[in-house]
Amino acid sequence: MQSIWRFDPTSLKLFIAACEQGSIARAAERENMVPSAVSKRIAELEDAVGTPLFYRHKKGIEATPAGLCLLEHARRVVDDLLQMSADLSGFADGQRGHIRVGANRSSIIQFLPQDLRAFRDARPEIQIELQEQTSEEAVESVLGNQSDLGIGTDLSGAAERGLDVHAYHSDELVLVVPTGHPLSEKTVVAFSDSLSFSHIALHKDSPLYRMLDQAARSAKKTIKYEVHVKSFDAVCRMVQADLGIAVIPRRAISYTEGPGLVSVALTDSWASRRFHIVSRPAPYLSAVCKSFLEFLCARPSALTT
Repeated sequence: MQSIWRFDPTSLKLFIAACEQGSIARAAERENMVPSAVSKRIAELEDAVGTPLFYRHKKGIEATPAGLCLLEHARRVVDDLLQMSADLSGFADGQRGHIRVGANRSSIIQFLPQDLRAFRDARPEIQIELQEQTSEEAVESVLGNQSDLGIGTDLSGAAERGLDVHAYHSDELVLVVPTGHPLSEKTVVAFSDSLSFSHIALHKDSPLYRMLDQAARSAKKTIKYEVHVKSFDAVCRMVQADLGIAVIPRRAISYTEGPGLVSVALTDSWASRRFHIVSRPAPYLSAVCKSFLEFLCARPSALTT
């Protein structure tokens, strides 16, 4: 076996990604590297170990017994390095720092602007880097150590992947129709009853699009889409133009000059959504990240979720 100093943290991190993804290409995508660089790192590890670390199949890769052994140690080494980093940051006064946050569109539109403004007013010396992501991407970003915190809807399942899950806000999905629409006089309606009308669609990568598609399938119906747009504001403008109706968060409804909009409550249980914040376990968080997380969890609406 070659020198242990060939087991550098980057190579170990890439090896872990390859094991978890079952594919060099997917591991490279997760770690923002080209596949050839990942392959080279893994080949160097196999040379250092002196034996193959993966079985290579047409559909991907699978760890050999030696690979499984290395995976156990590699995870411990990487976690210890993260622990070391977190412990060192604890020596700072916690008054300055940088926090990376990945958040879904609904939270960015509804809650985060006010919460970020309040935190910045209280701690102006702390820099917060915010990136819009889907809820699934926010979880993966924290797992990949590309974000410190991830915010999205219904993320309780992230606990099974080793992340801490914290209650945040909640919201309500409603049916938005133009004034004078046949459904505008109703106070509540079942989503399935709206499917006889054309709907306005968000882009197909939207979690809301997928959720509504599943709801329609459960009702053994289909959604008639004639217009596809990329933002809630655009949805509202299309509804105003009487080009269809839509399901969006109540607080995402925007108004402008022109025909009015009417929101109708949905009777479906999935219309009430909970938002969560995910993070690595507390020992691995920096002092500034802990303070921001505590601030968000203490926001008034977060306490009622």
